Amino acid sequence: MTIRLLNDNDRAQAKALWQSTFDDPPAFVDWFFEDRFLPSWSVGVFDEDKLISVIHGTLMELSLGPGASFTALMTSGVATVPQERGKGYMYAAMRFLEAHARQQGIHALFNHPQQPGTYTHLGFRPSTYTRYWNGEGAFATGKIFPFSEEEAFQVYLAMADRYAGFARRDRAAFHLKMADYASAEAKGFLMQEAGEIVGYCIYFDTEEVVGEEVLSLTEYGPILHELKRIAGSKNVSAKLPPDVDAAGEIRPQNVMLASEEIWRAMQRSGRPCFCVDEY
Repeated sequence: MTIRLLNDNDRAQAKALWQSTFDDPPAFVDWFFEDRFLPSWSVGVFDEDKLISVIHGTLMELSLGPGASFTALMTSGVATVPQERGKGYMYAAMRFLEAHARQQGIHALFNHPQQPGTYTHLGFRPSTYTRYWNGEGAFATGKIFPFSEEEAFQVYLAMADRYAGFARRDRAAFHLKMADYASAEAKGFLMQEAGEIVGYCIYFDTEEVVGEEVLSLTEYGPILHELKRIAGSKNVSAKLPPDVDAAGEIRPQNVMLASEEIWRAMQRSGRPCFCVDEY
């Protein structure tokens, strides 16, 4: 067995392993391997030339409040071929990637696990939290407008200073994230207050309506009202920052493996820990 960083020649195998492991729409997988595949920050375990386990990495800046942030490596697409699971390959690959990141001056890895506790044995600890709203409550209407990426980006920029662990994105990175949503046929709208755009919502409308990225500089009521209106008789839910005054259980979203210095900086920031979904 060989553990090494990926290269561009590994793209096809990595894509095939992703497709066989995760139930993601084909358009999303195509988009990821066209626009998000970063082999120099990803690691694979190989049996001769066959890729049997993989972890994909993406560098991000995470906020600590106004003017403060730290660089972290987001890990995703962690997968092992079925016949090789339970042999410790994911553990070995994550340790390899951790050492590689540390050599490059990166002292934090984070992940959004599909199952709670998946990475506890590696030293990952909960780092951000999300309030999961499930349609409870009645809310006042507000001024709702068609989605505009540029106006949503301005809201996103302002929100980054409010939380610790929030992914800071420049305009190009925000556009990539919106392209991710578009690849999965997400929809969106804006909220206006006193003549200014103060919030936005990216949502999926399938068998149920799910507010995937919901951010507001003021109140959230009008956005939640609009989601309920869109849903009609369907179930409706939304992922909200933990400090939003709404019903719903607060649960860990991201976990992080980081130096104690970074954990202390998160705590000193005095800000709620929250990050919207990375992909």
